[in-house]
Amino acid sequence: MGNTSLEQDLQSEIRELPLHYQKKILDIVRLMKIGCRTTIKKHDILELKGCGKDLWKGTDAKEYVKKLRNEWD
Repeated sequence: MGNTSLEQDLQSEIRELPLHYQKKILDIVRLMKIGCRTTIKKHDILELKGCGKDLWKGTDAKEYVKKLRNEWD
C-alpha cells in the first residue's frame, strides 16, 4: 500500500466520521505537527516578580498601610 492509497483511505474514513470527531482529529494532527507535549510546564512564583509594579508607582508604602488601617476602624 503506497502513501497515496493510505492517504486516500484515511481521508475516506475521516470523511465518514461526524464533524466533531473530524475536528478532534485535526486538533491532534496540529498538535503533533508543532510537537506539543502532553506535560504541563510548572511555573515558579518568582516569574511574577515585577508584575504590576507600575500600579504602585508613586505610592508611599507607609501611607498606603496607614490608609488601610484607618479603613478597618
